[in-house]
Amino acid sequence: MDADTTVLLRLAFDRAPANLANQAIDRIREEVGGESSYATSYEILLPDGNVRPWLLDYLLPRLVDYLESRGAKLPHCGGVFLSVFSGDTLHFIHARDAVALLSEWSGLSFEELRKRYGPR
Repeated sequence: MDADTTVLLRLAFDRAPANLANQAIDRIREEVGGESSYATSYEILLPDGNVRPWLLDYLLPRLVDYLESRGAKLPHCGGVFLSVFSGDTLHFIHARDAVALLSEWSGLSFEELRKRYGPR
């Protein structure tokens, strides 16, 4: 596992075996969403090896567009968490934490991310 993968996965607030993904995602949806709402999972399969270019070039534009389109505005990204499959483990990361890290790595502010990748 490369250093960037380690940094990303340290953001996880919970973990589960990947083979129990459906049950784990449902549990986290309820925990994150609370009684009055239902949180949304954004699932990704983390590639092996050097993940930073993939995260910045592939994931970040799609994630920002998704979040902004569904009303989970940056930087808080309310009600959305990432379900990150890495090996045989599923890592749960708040979208706000992932976007903050990717913003830092990209050198782009939240406003710049919105302008560059948000819905047109």
